[in-house]
Amino acid sequence: MGTTAGGWTPSQPEANGVSEVEPGGPRGVLVVPQASALTWLIIVGLAVLVVSGFLLSRYHASASPSAGDGGSPPVMASTAPATATTAEIVVDVGGRVRHPGLVTLPTGSRVADAIAAAGGPLRPADLARINLAARVSDGQLLLIGVPGASAESSGASGGGGPVDLNSATVDQLDALPGVGPVLAQRIVDWRQAHGGFRTIDDLQQVPGIGPRKFSDLKALVAV
Repeated sequence: MGTTAGGWTPSQPEANGVSEVEPGGPRGVLVVPQASALTWLIIVGLAVLVVSGFLLSRYHASASPSAGDGGSPPVMASTAPATATTAEIVVDVGGRVRHPGLVTLPTGSRVADAIAAAGGPLRPADLARINLAARVSDGQLLLIGVPGASAESSGASGGGGPVDLNSATVDQLDALPGVGPVLAQRIVDWRQAHGGFRTIDDLQQVPGIGPRKFSDLKALVAV
């Protein structure tokens, strides 16, 4: 408490906002200033963060499947188509084709497909009596351009048996695979010189017919 010359003067508050303690008054009593605006902003921000985190956790908890419902994730059915194995057949193509021998074709193929797989005919005229639309089967023999070949083996509209070596003409022998007009004439000359063919093996005595060519012809001729 201060005094002046004229009497008593009340005590003045400190500049920092904390009042002095009166002499003789209660000790340890301070007057705390009010919270600033920045402090309130921090408190409000923390409260918003807490509430937002709580709401977000509730949302995720409701979206996830309940642990007690016993449900299992759906099983995706396989939509991949089963691989189908394409059946194939093997056909023996002989006669007047470029590459006689075995050819592998899909099931349901036609005579035309078999001939194409064998390289095609040696000449278009060899297909004159061939039913190109006929279906071929596994293990079938196709003789193209061979006179006397049966309808079953060649797909022709008609036919007879193998070529008779003792009666066939030069033209008929020429139509045999790998023979040609020169060799056909040699066969006829040999037949006339030896009184005919007694067995098919006699064909190997004709000049120009070796083991390989004989192997190609023996199923197509007869005596």
